[in-house]
Amino acid sequence: MLEVILQLILSATFTGIIYALMAIGLNLIFGVVRVINFAHGEFLMLAMYATYWLHRGLGLDPYLTLLISAPLFFGLGIAVHLGIIRHLLTAPEESQLIATFGLAFALRYGANLVWSSEHRSVTTPVSAKVLEIGTITIDYPHLIGAGIAAALIVILFILLYTTFLGRAIRAIADQPTAALTAGINVERIYYTAIGLGLACVAVCAVAISPFESVFPNIGANFTLLSFVIVVLGGLGNLWGCLLGGIIIAQIEMLVSFFFAPALTTFAYFVVFLLIVTVRPSGLLGSAARRS
Repeated sequence: MLEVILQLILSATFTGIIYALMAIGLNLIFGVVRVINFAHGEFLMLAMYATYWLHRGLGLDPYLTLLISAPLFFGLGIAVHLGIIRHLLTAPEESQLIATFGLAFALRYGANLVWSSEHRSVTTPVSAKVLEIGTITIDYPHLIGAGIAAALIVILFILLYTTFLGRAIRAIADQPTAALTAGINVERIYYTAIGLGLACVAVCAVAISPFESVFPNIGANFTLLSFVIVVLGGLGNLWGCLLGGIIIAQIEMLVSFFFAPALTTFAYFVVFLLIVTVRPSGLLGSAARRS
């Protein structure tokens, strides 16, 4: 039994790293632009379809499609900012919520019209292969997906903490008025943050597609999951996203194995409520950032 539990914990950790990348994309957008993006999961759904069709149409290895989809979704993020988000920055919060809800529904039902509700999945040359470490086995799709997600998370940390662009992003996230008076181009940082957020989504889609089929309604699940991870870990804290993603994945895996898959959402919401009751700012968040 101990070996089984270790197997589950290890598999869940790899899944949690991928979840963390997805949540970091949402955290970047909300933390910098301060617009709640309820279409986050729908963009992940579109990115999964992009991975599928690049694989089917061009014959590309699913993992290589990130070289196309990541820049494509970075550009899509800029377009979304210029076309929609920019006009919501000074709007009431309820208008922002309705607008992003509307965008989510438009993307979801548009995908239903174009691709129907059929589940589609991709396969890779390593889909059926596993890595054996003693008595523990790790399937390559989860291992490679976690490696890709971890690499991008490291790159994001380097970008945010060692470059001028990263310092500008963090300055606007923490003190937007002071950043503006210091001469930082706020508009440029806004669309860069949204572009980076959707690029994270595109890479997450590549990481998750080999073991998760795509269909139009899958986005709602991932939007909910992303918000839970962001709030659980702490708003504005990327390390918090990593911790929150791993915790949620562990709960999903253990509850699914020992009880029933249908109880996973209920279980992580119970844990989520218990934690935020004790720490409303999240595990690694600050009260000032939450306010």
